Amino acid sequence: MNTATVFELAPALILFCFAASITPGPNNILLTHSGTHFGVIKTLPHLLGIRVGMTIMHLAMLLGLGKLFLIQPKLHFFLQLCASGYILYLAYKIASSSQLKGDNAQARPLNFFQGMLFQLINPKSYAVLMTLCTALTLPGGAYWPSAILGVIIFNLVAACSGLFWVNFGKYMRQFLNKPNTFKRFNWVMSLFLAASIPLVFLSNASIQ
Repeated sequence: MNTATVFELAPALILFCFAASITPGPNNILLTHSGTHFGVIKTLPHLLGIRVGMTIMHLAMLLGLGKLFLIQPKLHFFLQLCASGYILYLAYKIASSSQLKGDNAQARPLNFFQGMLFQLINPKSYAVLMTLCTALTLPGGAYWPSAILGVIIFNLVAACSGLFWVNFGKYMRQFLNKPNTFKRFNWVMSLFLAASIPLVFLSNASIQ
């Protein structure tokens, strides 16, 4: 194994991870919405849950989870249906919000475990991780060194991207002091979230 060859993969990993994690998707939309309603500190458990959940999935795919979907396509289709239903439910909850949740004592942001478990049905997670585990992982003796490098880089880059979206949401809060403006913002967030549903089925092509 050539260590230099493994680290030569780093620039490609950084560019891919940045492009994959900074673009809008279910996680970033939910982080933006949470940052707007609850602020940065209260959203951190949700962000940490995303990172832990995706790391578990990443390692599982490196150990052969992707092959399981190839063998059992019905299992993947079932997860696609679950993802679509849950994303629609979250979009409805966002659209039906009538006030800033941070102003409601009973409102709570998504917690660590909710953020972690959501990755099990997040279509963008599957598509991104499958690419990391195939196109950006070296074969042979360099497999695990390049795979672990991918896990580390992806977590560092994606954590920074997640914090960007949380802070963007917090920044947007200052423009939502009017009820009508707030309602429009919620509708835009819910529409963006619902618009991510096609990724559920497009991710099937990445796995195949």
